[in-house]
Amino acid sequence: MNKKLSAPDGTIALFVKLGISDARILEHLYLSALGRYPSAAERQSELANLAKAENVPGPAEAKKEARRQALEDMLWALVTSKEFLFNY
Repeated sequence: MNKKLSAPDGTIALFVKLGISDARILEHLYLSALGRYPSAAERQSELANLAKAENVPGPAEAKKEARRQALEDMLWALVTSKEFLFNY
C-alpha cells in the first residue's frame, strides 16, 4: 500500500505535479475514499495540516516533498479508517 501511495506516477504525485489546490485534492480524496465530501471540521483540520506541511523551512523542493508526504499520510488515514472499511 505504501508503494502505491508514494508511486512517482500515482495520483498524489500527479496532483502535486499539476499544482492542484489543497481544497480540491481534499475533496477528491474524500469522495474517492469515502464517497462523501469532508465535513467542515474535517476540511478545516486537514487544510491546516497541509498548510503546516507546506511551511517547512528550505527550498521549494522541500516544501513540495513535505506537501506530497502530508497528502500521502492523509490518504493512508482515509483508506485505513473504519468508515472506509465499512463502505468497502
